[in-house]
Amino acid sequence: MKKMAYLAGALLLGLAVTGPAPFACAADTQAKAEKHTTVQTSAAAAENQTAVQSKEKGKKTRRQKERFVPLLSDNGYLYLMDTQNARWIRMPHSGDEYIADVWIKLVKTDDQADEEKKPDGNKTEDYSYPPKYYLEHYYLRPKTQQIQFLSELEVAGRPDNAIKERAYSMQNWENLVPGSLEDDIYHGALKAMGKNKVGGKTTHGMSARDMVEEYLRISL
Repeated sequence: MKKMAYLAGALLLGLAVTGPAPFACAADTQAKAEKHTTVQTSAAAAENQTAVQSKEKGKKTRRQKERFVPLLSDNGYLYLMDTQNARWIRMPHSGDEYIADVWIKLVKTDDQADEEKKPDGNKTEDYSYPPKYYLEHYYLRPKTQQIQFLSELEVAGRPDNAIKERAYSMQNWENLVPGSLEDDIYHGALKAMGKNKVGGKTTHGMSARDMVEEYLRISL
């Protein structure tokens, strides 16, 4: 009888010692699985954030490139229109006639190619003076297919805002000569304004789209 009681006690003691082990193993496995899931979630979030940042950087780079729209190439220079500052304005002393106000950037084709080859954000390159370029300011008059030159700036780096331009004058309008540089600038700039829908809104309820449809129809 004592032997049976001893065996029963030993059995109960063994169950007491070994019983919780399976539950402990299960809890440990679950904790590891949760930790692994957390690590995967964090890695996925970091990867998504990197992808978003890269996408935003790409958009910004494209916007910077698209600001200057190429019009033509002539005499070793590339002519680009600044779409950010292109606009329709009321022609002085004219009533309701509007003209296009555009800035054209002239860059040597070699300098433009070198600039496009530079890696974005590279700060380790040796310092070099920025290449010179030119900015030309024009008025375009679609109603009569005329152009008026206002100024030309020679620029190295950031242009100076204190510029001197000749005053607007009705006598300064020039008729277009077919095949001339001014003819190419005129038609190229108006086409770029229409394609990029630039110019902003104007008075009398006439939007940039209305301007494009009205004046490009006359001009082209």
